[in-house]
Amino acid sequence: MAAPGDLVEDLRELFVGMRNDIGPPQLVIGFDCVLRGLEMERRQVRHLASVIMADNNVVGFATYGEQYHAMHLNQTFTGVAIGRMPVQ
Repeated sequence: MAAPGDLVEDLRELFVGMRNDIGPPQLVIGFDCVLRGLEMERRQVRHLASVIMADNNVVGFATYGEQYHAMHLNQTFTGVAIGRMPVQ
């Protein structure tokens, strides 16, 4: 069974890793599960996640999870990130 983690810290780490890989994101098209949003509301941390999303140029919409082979997964954040690596 999966155990709940720190949603805000996980999101923050996701974007730190992304910045290391592609530089500052120019645009992130995000698909955020509505159940994940409800969990953030329950924990009263949605405003913190919103700041992280805004700081990383995330646009997108809520979904009802993802389909992976025959399994339905929810409380996920999936996206496509477009960045610009600095010239070395």
